[in-house]
Amino acid sequence: MKILLFTEIYDCGGADTFISNLINHWPHREDEFVVAANPNYPGLEVIEKSLKRPCKIVRHRITLHFNFIKSTEKLGFISKALRVLSPIILLRYAFFIYNILAFRKIINEENPDRLMVINGGYPGADSCRAAGISWGIFSDKPYSIHNFHNLTKPPQWFLRPHEYVVDRMLSRFTKAFVTVSRASAKSMAVRPALYRRNRPIFIYNGIDLLPEYDEVRHRGLREELNIPQESPLCLILATYEPRKGHYFLFKAFKIVLGEVPNAHLLVCGYGFPDEVKQVRKYVDELELNKNVHLMDFRSDISNLLFNTDVLLVSSQSFESFGFTSVEAMAHHVPVVATNIGGIPEVVVNNEGGYCVDSNDTNAFAESIIKLLKDENLRKEQGNKGFQRYKKYFTAERMAKEYAVLIKSQ
Repeated sequence: MKILLFTEIYDCGGADTFISNLINHWPHREDEFVVAANPNYPGLEVIEKSLKRPCKIVRHRITLHFNFIKSTEKLGFISKALRVLSPIILLRYAFFIYNILAFRKIINEENPDRLMVINGGYPGADSCRAAGISWGIFSDKPYSIHNFHNLTKPPQWFLRPHEYVVDRMLSRFTKAFVTVSRASAKSMAVRPALYRRNRPIFIYNGIDLLPEYDEVRHRGLREELNIPQESPLCLILATYEPRKGHYFLFKAFKIVLGEVPNAHLLVCGYGFPDEVKQVRKYVDELELNKNVHLMDFRSDISNLLFNTDVLLVSSQSFESFGFTSVEAMAHHVPVVATNIGGIPEVVVNNEGGYCVDSNDTNAFAESIIKLLKDENLRKEQGNKGFQRYKKYFTAERMAKEYAVLIKSQ
């Protein structure tokens, strides 16, 4: 069986890990995979490096609405006006119709037996929804699976008629909607045209268990940061989007430094220049330059986590699962997280870390301090998190569940 995975994404993150782990741990070795995506998806390189079995990567040339709007940025005011008016003057939906027709070329060239669309959220990327509709219209194979990785957003009031039509069409041509947590599945209720006909299911994300180092740990990271080897190190792995809560995190970390003055925080993630600039302003504003280190996205997750004492997840909105929390658990690293979306389904108090109210910087800081000051507690929570990972969040378990869903008629 030939399985096509289609996506439209513009940064690196959890989707890259999801795609790699799904393919690497697919239980049927005879099946073929094709991944088709926009050519400016930086995560494709991460996927290519991570794959352990043959997979064709297709960087399609379909013109996408997002890229078109992005290409007009040099036009200044005109670009801003287009961004706002595009849905109203139906330019966005003209692109949508074009994408439905253009995706037919990929169907004909690759001739897959199954399609799973991997969408960042819902509505998410327009080409992802267009692909599902196109498959339903032009393919004689079983309807596609629509996989989405974040919470569902309701349409703006002036777009409700257009979005209702799109939702109805996609619902008509989709076998199942599947997401990554119970919270994310419930969030689709804001799209009744979908929710009533295709009640979504959820499959928890799973990751590889990377090789462990018993006693020898990489020490290059602290040297890279120019901090003492004995300095406690916290880590956040997240894009620089506002919803990831960097300001909340830095306010809490300033409290941490009052109790653990030699602690350091490493921030790693993909971000657009304006997003990174804003986070740097937060660091300057709170006078954290000596203890907070900002970096771009890094693929050496195992190395980062082997050097980390506590992983921090400070999300303030639209967090459906929490991939990085699972990565930390797999490395015996305790987690302090906020109770947003699906995070509490992953991070359970005293079972690998702590999950606190997203508005309570003091509670967030106190949880970090408690772990940094007590090495035995860190080890205990790290071990509990590892057991939770093995029970719920392995890549093998995830891939088997998707295989049953995709291969069934």
